[in-house]
Amino acid sequence: MTVKRPTEDTMLRTLQIGVDLQRDGKYLEAERIYQTVLRTEPRNAQALNLMGTLAIEANETKTALDYFRKALRGAPRDPIINNNMGNLLLRLKQNEKARQYLLKALQAKPNFVEALCNLGKAHRLLLNGVEAERLLRKALDFKPTSLMARQNLADLLIDNGQADAAADMFESLLSEDPGNLEALVGLAASRKFKTDAPELGLILHRIKEQDTPDISLNRLHHAAGKILNDQGRYGDAIAHFSTAKTFQSSEFDIERHRSFYDALSNTLTPEFFAERSDFGSTSDRPVFIVGMPRSGTTLTEQICASHPEIYGAGELTEMHEIAASLGHSVAKPTALADAMLKMTKRDTQKLAERYLSVLKKRDRKALRVVDKMPHNYEFLGLITLIFPNAKIVNCNRDPMDNCLSCFMHQFSESHGYNADLVTVGRYYREYDRLIKQWQTVLPNKILRMQYEDTVENLEHRARTLIDFIGLPWNPASLSFYETERTVRTPSRWQVRQPIYTTSIKRWARYGDAIAPLRSALGDLVSNQPAN
Repeated sequence: MTVKRPTEDTMLRTLQIGVDLQRDGKYLEAERIYQTVLRTEPRNAQALNLMGTLAIEANETKTALDYFRKALRGAPRDPIINNNMGNLLLRLKQNEKARQYLLKALQAKPNFVEALCNLGKAHRLLLNGVEAERLLRKALDFKPTSLMARQNLADLLIDNGQADAAADMFESLLSEDPGNLEALVGLAASRKFKTDAPELGLILHRIKEQDTPDISLNRLHHAAGKILNDQGRYGDAIAHFSTAKTFQSSEFDIERHRSFYDALSNTLTPEFFAERSDFGSTSDRPVFIVGMPRSGTTLTEQICASHPEIYGAGELTEMHEIAASLGHSVAKPTALADAMLKMTKRDTQKLAERYLSVLKKRDRKALRVVDKMPHNYEFLGLITLIFPNAKIVNCNRDPMDNCLSCFMHQFSESHGYNADLVTVGRYYREYDRLIKQWQTVLPNKILRMQYEDTVENLEHRARTLIDFIGLPWNPASLSFYETERTVRTPSRWQVRQPIYTTSIKRWARYGDAIAPLRSALGDLVSNQPAN
């Protein structure tokens, strides 16, 4: 007796039941439906794709990747599956890979608005702002009412230095829906606000709504704090930033973090580098701008990128990915140091080739390419081993101002150290300790770019910077705020302005509210006045 297989229409109807359950948040019930189809037809591409979307809901990214890969084996040109894979890769910061899948989605379905938006996001993350804008406007040609396209375009316009146009778009969105979260948060980031700003009332109203999820409350309190800060209501601003942190899900283990730095300090000695003086690549193309976030790294990069022989590549993740390939992770604080002890000359040359290929994809002509990933300061030992001729610039800023600025920004979950003033102060101390260690043991010089000195005497510091990088001076570097390029950092608004001094000694405005930070920093600020 043969068992009759379900028809394709029956399969699709069954899967639609699962989709409806998933939309209602009934994930276990939806999974049972999808698995019912897969038991009969294990390679059903649509069921595998839907299982991938469930895995994303559960934040199981590796499982989701596996399901999407299996689905694409059965339906390699399916636009929805390619779009889902591309979107997931964007979340994983694999932007170039994501772009390839999103292009496939659009080849199959040129008017696929969501894929156009996602491809626009990929180009935005790759700092191709012009192409990103073209794609988002194309999405709006197909669907002028697309909320996703309008929100993404407004946010992109800030990156591209068109803050006024961005604000107009956010205001248009708010006129249609005063509670639009993306528009409220985006508008707060797009400009400075005066005392009578009505947007603050809209944000506070949204905060009071009972069904607002924690992740949204985090963003809304940050937005409220930013506007209050613009208005000079510093006590109220700090209160909102502090409340925002209570809705922050990430945790930070300072002791494990110290263990990582201890392993680097104990292993990477002057003798270590002397014994490996011929390792790595002789290329002097890479320039690494490092430091604490909010220390002036974006300003320094913009000064460099305004020079005609320097390309600013933004915050590249490649060095972190190289470290991860060597076993580095939060859970294994000694793994990187252990791996570096075992590396051969050929190993370092291969890693150099891998990194240089990434730079080549970004730009083929510039004599220098700047990687402005602040946290690459953790990998300066690895960088020196791979690129002994690389130029390293460490950006520094008043510790109180630096930590306070970190605290007041909403970073990704990987920046869990900004969860409170005490932790960010302790984190800064560890940064300071490691940088001083690098300055002692690394064979190549590290240029210190002090933010306050740059603001006080821009031309002198800019000339010193360009000379250190090994290029002739060009006055274009002084007009950094006029350089047209996509900037994807919290400083994207500030670097469009000429040099200003209002961020110096900013911490003094907040009084006793930041006493825990001062205490955590200890002797790093002991010589500074309280007022």
